[in-house]
Amino acid sequence: MNQALAAVTLLYEHGPALRLAVKRARVPKPGAPDALSRAQENVVHRAADRRGPRDAALIAVLLGAGARAEECQRLRVTDMSITARSGTARLHGKGDEVRTVPLPVPARERLTAWLQMRAELLAARPALAEQVGDGLWTGQRGRLSVDGVTDVVRAVGKDARLPGLRPHRLRHTYATRLREADADHAQIQALLGHISIETTARYFRASATEVADLVDRALDY
Repeated sequence: MNQALAAVTLLYEHGPALRLAVKRARVPKPGAPDALSRAQENVVHRAADRRGPRDAALIAVLLGAGARAEECQRLRVTDMSITARSGTARLHGKGDEVRTVPLPVPARERLTAWLQMRAELLAARPALAEQVGDGLWTGQRGRLSVDGVTDVVRAVGKDARLPGLRPHRLRHTYATRLREADADHAQIQALLGHISIETTARYFRASATEVADLVDRALDY
């Protein structure tokens, strides 16, 4: 304690003569979130398909419904509504927020395959069925955890040669695809479950690639 007090005293005694060079932090202006390219997205789907129906369906939900890792983990079988021509997922978000989002065809197909395998797996392992309950995702010892969801994404990313892949990047990709399809702010906000429209607005900032393409088109003479 005395050493600390002595240091403070010394600082005040010599403070005016000190010349401290503090390098200013450079904070980049927020731009478009880091979404996967379409080619990368296809590679991720193929890598997930090779790992089996569960991982393929999980990745399809993250990419096809924009679910957060926690929302994906909380999914129950009863939250899924899939028919031959349509499908929706009921996502349980932050707090008491619940939203229903439509599922694209690739997600519906992969989820259907997983639900069939899940039923067969739990029928053969009653103890596991009791632990999983109506949870959509099964792990080795029960219901898949949030960390388990992240581990699946990381493993798929590694197989796809995208190390460090995380669930939120897949969510960014979902939102970016919506914007590219001319969805407006309100539609993306509702589908992502954002409370603030300002959070959604970042998806409408053009990426460097888009700016370069715009310049090429505009100045092609």
